[in-house]
Amino acid sequence: MIRPLFQVFAAAVIFDEHKNIFLVKSTYQRFHPWGLPGGSLEYGEHPEQAVIREVWEETGLTICIEKLLLVNSWLPDRVGLYYLCRITGGTFHPTEEISEFDYFSLDDLPDIKPLDVGMLKRLHGMVEHELA
Repeated sequence: MIRPLFQVFAAAVIFDEHKNIFLVKSTYQRFHPWGLPGGSLEYGEHPEQAVIREVWEETGLTICIEKLLLVNSWLPDRVGLYYLCRITGGTFHPTEEISEFDYFSLDDLPDIKPLDVGMLKRLHGMVEHELA
């Protein structure tokens, strides 16, 4: 199998009415299991389709995309697209990938990757005026 030049993923950034961020708990991550819902793009898939598909597959929730917030890259080969989204329907159900979800204040985040803390704060700051 040929390794792609870049691994591209799309993530949903969802806030509740109290400005808390929606995070999911991964069953595959032993350390720092909490994070944004989303995942890698399939070959030929548009990022917008990927984030909608990933949230549905992981949680059973349907979302709509409001806008692209940020494109970020990490050396040597990862590119992430972060979309501001809103839940429009569905009912959460645990899956093989995701055991639970919750909304968290930035001051009281669960066990997430240390690098993700800064990213969540950055994303929150980008939409803070819209959440007011």
